[in-house]
Amino acid sequence: MLCIAFVPGAALILVALVIGIFLVRQALQTRELAEGTAGAAAGVARTVVSLQEQRCAAMREPDHRAAAFASFSQRIDNAIGGLREFARTAPDAESGFQQTTAVQLLSVAESMDRADSLAVAGLDAASRRTFALAVGSYRSGLTQVSGQLTESGRVRYESVTRSADWSRLAAAEDALAAAEPLPVTQASWRTAAYDVSRQLGELYSQQSQYAVQLTLDGGRRTLAGALAASAAILLFAVLIMVVVRRLVARLPVPVVPIVVPAGGSAIPRPRHAASHRAGVLDPRLMKAVLDGLRRS
Repeated sequence: MLCIAFVPGAALILVALVIGIFLVRQALQTRELAEGTAGAAAGVARTVVSLQEQRCAAMREPDHRAAAFASFSQRIDNAIGGLREFARTAPDAESGFQQTTAVQLLSVAESMDRADSLAVAGLDAASRRTFALAVGSYRSGLTQVSGQLTESGRVRYESVTRSADWSRLAAAEDALAAAEPLPVTQASWRTAAYDVSRQLGELYSQQSQYAVQLTLDGGRRTLAGALAASAAILLFAVLIMVVVRRLVARLPVPVVPIVVPAGGSAIPRPRHAASHRAGVLDPRLMKAVLDGLRRS
């Protein structure tokens, strides 16, 4: 009975162990994914900056300008595309959304730098169209992604788009796209372009760090929940086993003694038991009968 009563408790303990192991593994995988995403985001950012610098340097050669622009731009797009894969494999929808927003900001910063590299290298009829497309891409992309930013991200976005550097850069880009003279000095244009590029990079870094931290926090919460759930189930199972054991101990159990005779000893027969020699008269009875006949 005691063994049968312990079956539910043992089953609960087994369930607690299975659920605990599964949840702990899931939490560890989430943490590893967050750490991998953080490392990938930092690595991609460094790669993009390095490729942008190489593209700018390579485009100083007029004969190889178009090839260098196409080659380095494609390599940067591939690097950013790899970062999108991490966003698709995010452990939950919220962290995936925030990582996707960070990737979009990195694409905006790249489009701005792409347009700037074309402008610095010099525009002709063909490159001017590419320049105008790049400018329109980063402006519309930044406006689109602004609604997805966190509160601190929107504050930084407003700081960028309402700054004097943004206004000067926009005026210079509009003039270059229309093949008109610059409305600002060359030095002012270059300073504005540098400051806007730096602020867009900082906006991406802020969003990327927030997305990674969100994933890490999710992994910690999953791990804490797994440990708490496992501990609660184990405690509940132990309590059930203790209660069942005490209840079984209080049940009256009849005890039937079994007498085993000693080896070789005969079991005494009751006095009223019949003789094992059925049909044979007792000699003493016969003697008494004969003595009575003689006296007669």
